[in-house]
Amino acid sequence: MKRLLIKDKEQVKEKIQLYFSGNDEAKFILRLHAILLFLEKNDASCDNIGLLSGPSPRTISNWVNRINETGDIESLRSKKQTGRPSRLLKAQRQELSMVIQESPDRYGISSKKWSGKCLSAYIERRYGVVMKTRTCQRFLRQLEFKFKRVRPEMAHDAKEKKIKT
Repeated sequence: MKRLLIKDKEQVKEKIQLYFSGNDEAKFILRLHAILLFLEKNDASCDNIGLLSGPSPRTISNWVNRINETGDIESLRSKKQTGRPSRLLKAQRQELSMVIQESPDRYGISSKKWSGKCLSAYIERRYGVVMKTRTCQRFLRQLEFKFKRVRPEMAHDAKEKKIKT
């Protein structure tokens, strides 16, 4: 039988690897498949399996060792990574989402619109928690708060003069 070929094999390989990297269940299946290859091919090394399935030989070795230690394939599942805990409590974040719906000057911030810098100052004053401007900007974006730049009055006046002439 004639060997089949895949057109644009690099693009197909890239899409498959992207799928595996973004889906926890797919990652688990990839790990199981690599272990099956390792079991079925008696002469295969971690290097060979890594070349076939994608992960590094060290990663394959870690998976084999994990199965040997636990005796359970479930040990190959990804564990939830929680990340760094928030500096603000859930109740404080909910309160902030209500606060930014109103004008900053209502809360003693001399600005017409909320910005990362204004929110940072408010959080420090209200909760005693220091948060960087960039973190506050990210928080505003997570709340789908739209950034609008405040333009100086002179810019508006100049624009009107151009329109009139």
